[in-house]
Amino acid sequence: MGGQEPQTRITCGALDSIGYFQRMRGYLGEMFPIPRHAALALLAALGIAGFTRTVHGVAAPLGPGPVLAAAWNVFAMLLILRLMDEIKDEDIDRELFPERPLPSRRVRKSDIILSLAATITVYLVANAHSLTVLVSAVVVLGYALLMFRRFFAPQLLRRSLPVTLATHTPVIPLIWVQAFVVLADAYHVPLANLHWCPIALYVVMLWLAVVSWEVARKIRPLQEETEYVTYSRLLGATAAIGVVATLQTAAMLIAASLYFQYGLRVPYLVLMAAGWTVCGWVYVRFLTAPAPRADTLKSAALSFIIAVLLAQVYGFVLAHP
Repeated sequence: MGGQEPQTRITCGALDSIGYFQRMRGYLGEMFPIPRHAALALLAALGIAGFTRTVHGVAAPLGPGPVLAAAWNVFAMLLILRLMDEIKDEDIDRELFPERPLPSRRVRKSDIILSLAATITVYLVANAHSLTVLVSAVVVLGYALLMFRRFFAPQLLRRSLPVTLATHTPVIPLIWVQAFVVLADAYHVPLANLHWCPIALYVVMLWLAVVSWEVARKIRPLQEETEYVTYSRLLGATAAIGVVATLQTAAMLIAASLYFQYGLRVPYLVLMAAGWTVCGWVYVRFLTAPAPRADTLKSAALSFIIAVLLAQVYGFVLAHP
């Protein structure tokens, strides 16, 4: 979920002396750290599996197979989106972020394309065991391809950050819904019997947490602003942080409704509230510090996502074995 600051440098002349796997290892280390994204995908899949069993009264054990299948789909789609963004934003990155792996030529475009093709292939093959599951995977991939093509309106999206947010972030709930389809299939719950109202609440809660991170990572203090369009440039830092806090508060309210609806234990709300409180403290510090740093906002919003995911694992897996 987002790139890291470059930590290593490989000269252009040395690029030919290393192989594809070494180049991609360096690229992923900077732009898509695998351990972090794999952990997030596994937490998301565990929570969705537990929620699916709880809502539909599934007596079968959780089982590692269905959880890992859902986790792979979440992980693979996040990687596909990252690789697509690398190609899609090549010109912008060359102008505004020349230190990144592709514009600095520490990885080749052909490496990115090969990795993207391989990931898409494995993603589809892994979902081919069921027609319903495969169709749901194709729908998510199809939306990702529309994003890659900037919905055939590239100039409009480049001019408007809010329009980009509105058109690109729906892929996240699609990824969550696809995980529900995978797990429902594994637990032999017919698609027509899925309880879509509570599922929708759950999906929106996770979506709000991710969108808050997406906004937070594009808020900068005045001294860090560049030609790159940010929400702080469009709205001002205070209003932009207000948007992030509102999204996270809405996610908290949905969590509270799930807490009462399913009789969850107190630690569920404590985990959620801890993430929400930490974010609030960071936001106040950012607005009052003489020299705030933008990366603190992104880290705080990520901590909220982790708190939300951990709360779901506790509430619907650990407390409901």
